[in-house]
Parts: sequence; structure tokens; C-alpha cells
Amino acid sequence: MNKKIFLILLIAFLVIPVSAQAERELTGDQLDLKESSAGQIVVATGQVELIYDQLRITAEDEGIYRRFNGEVEFRKNVEFFYQEYEGQAVELTGNLKTEILHLKKDAQIKGPNSYLEADKIDFYQAEDRIEVKGSAYLEYNDFWAKADQITYYLEREMIYLTGNVEGERNGESFTAQKAEINQQTEEVQLQGQAQITLPKNEQADSDVEAQTDAN
Repeated sequence: MNKKIFLILLIAFLVIPVSAQAERELTGDQLDLKESSAGQIVVATGQVELIYDQLRITAEDEGIYRRFNGEVEFRKNVEFFYQEYEGQAVELTGNLKTEILHLKKDAQIKGPNSYLEADKIDFYQAEDRIEVKGSAYLEYNDFWAKADQITYYLEREMIYLTGNVEGERNGESFTAQKAEINQQTEEVQLQGQAQITLPKNEQADSDVEAQTDAN
């Protein structure tokens, strides 16, 4: 009986560290471990993959992980996966400790019911916030819009568009300087030189109703 207990404890002792270690690993066709005055730097080349808790990042060229401060860099056809979100870009930088990622050049992020695209996308994991800058583009259900900047609060389900906003919803095109989208209530607010253009068939129906009322 004591031998069985000892074997169970031994297996548990061996398995737990392995499973914990599997949650944080960096792989590549080649790994170079370098030492700097600040600490260790791991450089992965070729087909690169990083797994760090709920985050997974892949690249086709190079991945750099500075273990002493948590900074990471990935280059060429970068993809990342975090919870229900998937993203891609030419380059990705960030910090695993502060949980901030920067997707650069042809950046995209797909969520359960949304799609974001821009020159640069900043993902603040701890704050559940996404900042979209430079030719920012959003698709959400039957809504699409362009703006200079888009801020998306994931947990609050609020989206804010700022600067030269233009888009379309249910056939209605609109322009404004600011727009606010409440995903819970499906309400959209336009501010600053706001204008909405109704669909042609709806305009025609409105004209017929106006003529009928006049008669």
C-alpha cells in the first residue's frame, strides 16, 4: 500500500511540472540562447511558436523573447490567438508581463462577431481593450465603418470611432466626427457634423406618404 502511494505521489510530482511548463514555451527551427548584461534573450528562427498561458503566437521568420523583462518581437506572417480572438500582421511586438501586444502593418483582429483592420492595432489584454489606429476599419454584424481611430472595450461591449467616421448600417450610409456603438443595446450614436443618408426605396416610400398626406 505504501509503495502504491509513493508511486502516485512520484507520478504527480513528475506530471505537474511538465504540464505547467507546457503552458509557457517557445519553439522554432533553431533556438539561440544569448546572455546580455540585463539577462537571457531567446532567439527563435524559422517556423516559430510561442505559447504563454492563454496566448499563442506564430511567425515564419523570427521570434525574440527577452526573459528578463518580458518583451517579445515576431516577424513575417505573424498570427496570434487569445481566447476567442485571432489576429495577424507583418510584425508583432509587446510585453508578456504587462500583457500588451502591438500588431504592425496590415494588422487584423477577428472576434466572435467583429472584425478590425488597421495599420496598427494595440491589444491590452489585462484591460480588455483594443486600440485601432491608421486607416481603421470595423465590421460588426450589419455595420461597417472607417475612422482615424477605433477603441473597442471588449468586456463593456462598447466601441468608439473618432475622426472622419463614415460607414453603413442596414443600407443607411452615414458620416460624422465621432460614433459610439453599444453592442448590448445595438444603439449607434453619431456626433460632430453627423449626417445619415436613407436608402432610395425608403426615400421613395417617404415621398409617397408625404403626397398622400397632402391630398
